[in-house]
Amino acid sequence: MLDRDRDRKALEQLQKVNIAGELPPSASLLDDLPKFLNETKTAYGRRIVSILEQMLEIESMTQPLHGVVWPALSLKKTDPKKYQLLWEIDKKRAFLERDLAKYRFTPRAEVAVGGDGGPSQWVTWWGPGSRKGWEKHLRMPATQALELILKLTEMGQLTRLRHCADCRKWLYARFRHQNFCSVKCQQRHYTQSPEWKAHRRAYMRRRYQEQMRNPFSMRNPR
Repeated sequence: MLDRDRDRKALEQLQKVNIAGELPPSASLLDDLPKFLNETKTAYGRRIVSILEQMLEIESMTQPLHGVVWPALSLKKTDPKKYQLLWEIDKKRAFLERDLAKYRFTPRAEVAVGGDGGPSQWVTWWGPGSRKGWEKHLRMPATQALELILKLTEMGQLTRLRHCADCRKWLYARFRHQNFCSVKCQQRHYTQSPEWKAHRRAYMRRRYQEQMRNPFSMRNPR
């Protein structure tokens, strides 16, 4: 019984362990990632963008579904449309896994504090196998960008990475309904919308009619 209790406690502690990656504890991470997505110039970096686009496509396909996303053969007869959709999702997932497999992270470990007669304190983390993917004009390398995308996905925030509705640049939406990367893009998009143009035409029409009724009102305002 005592051994079982010890095992249970050890397993509970084990569940809390999450070996860290290489992401630095930086407040700029959520700004660095869109900058990377928008400005990466290497094939290595563009592959990260492609992975994100694949993940977002799969997300949009699975979002309306309920339950396990798996093309069970029983659905082929009972619900062929759903079966076909799940089969397409499964194929896209296989392509995604193929692209993810091109990235390698190496387990690392080192002693941080000596044990002074007892167990030493170790630091363990996963890091890239090489420094491949660094670009001088970016603070975030490709491996960190991928790690952050995967962590945001685990947090249920994958769709916070989206294109600006005006300039189409990548952004991280800090608010659920944020669709623009800047106020400038938001205003430009609004002034180009059919609703705004209709409002502007109606305003100019009213202004013209008022001026025709009283041509001196615009020159000599009260």
